[in-house]
Amino acid sequence: MLEVSIYRYNPETDSAPFMQDFQVDTGGKDLMVLDVLELVKAQYDTSVTYRRSCREGVCGSDGVNINGKNGLA
Repeated sequence: MLEVSIYRYNPETDSAPFMQDFQVDTGGKDLMVLDVLELVKAQYDTSVTYRRSCREGVCGSDGVNINGKNGLA
């Protein structure tokens, strides 16, 4: 199991941003952060949204903060 914390905010429904935790079963696979986000959206919470584009590490659209460090999902 992988513990994932996602920073969430919907200005239409939330009074302030918040962290939401998920316990994600990765099936023992080594996954990229983007793969984990897709897994969370598909299996745990369909309201999770994020932006991505090329999935090649070129455009920078999938920039995230991972354990306090900036990187690409």
